Amino acid sequence: MILEDKIYLTVFLKYQRVMESIEKRYERDLVLGVYSPGSKLAEFLVRLKNVPGALASVSKILSDLNVNVLSGHHFASPREEEGLWIFFVDLTSRGFSVEEIASRLGKSEVVIDVKFSQELIDGIILDKFLFPLIVLEERSIILTVESFAKMSKRLYEAFGSAASVLLYEMGLSAGLSKIESIEEKYRVDGFTALKIVLAERIPKGWGIPRIDELDQESFQAVITVEELFECLSTRNMERKATSHFFRGYLTGLFTKAFNKQFQIKETECISKGDQYCKFIVKTF
Repeated sequence: MILEDKIYLTVFLKYQRVMESIEKRYERDLVLGVYSPGSKLAEFLVRLKNVPGALASVSKILSDLNVNVLSGHHFASPREEEGLWIFFVDLTSRGFSVEEIASRLGKSEVVIDVKFSQELIDGIILDKFLFPLIVLEERSIILTVESFAKMSKRLYEAFGSAASVLLYEMGLSAGLSKIESIEEKYRVDGFTALKIVLAERIPKGWGIPRIDELDQESFQAVITVEELFECLSTRNMERKATSHFFRGYLTGLFTKAFNKQFQIKETECISKGDQYCKFIVKTF
């Protein structure tokens, strides 16, 4: 590693630690629906021109109609001429019908199309317009932390200690393929792909990973992860580290990123009462 690379890496790691120590993180809700028994709920999907002020224009119409927008999200690619805004509203005690609201929205010059739904199941309204789920341009599914924990528990009940090997191998396969897809998608080298993948774990809900140490000459590293999803269900309940899936995932990431064989050991884990999960990365 040349001197400039070492200086860059040192500055990058220091900057990363400083920013993560001062940033306040907020809960992310994908807003798939709303539960409010007794309320008159509706969902709107508005196709908008991808121009400045489009959201403000639609918001102004809703405000003028005294419509209470509960939650939602919008998205527009810089490569596309239109975007989508999907949102849920509470029309309880409001004088306008969904048809009237849709009609008013449709008259705006920035609105291309409007759809709405009032299909409720015992006070629950769920999104019916968006499918499939795309996360960072990848087809995705949602799996709750609780579901993963129960799946892992079932593996241990069925296979005993061998379940840890199965989880590790599952993670290994996922890590290997992930680095490959990131390198192809962004046309970056292995180290940059590794940083991108770890950064992605935060918005994807896996945990908050941090590269505490990384020497690209010896290929040794120390990775810590706060709130790692794999261990949340057994926090402070185990005597040993339990991050077998993520340990395999890290192994796959480093193996594919640097084209070497790695051995990764988890020395600290929230399952056994530690503050975070800590992984020591070494080559064979």
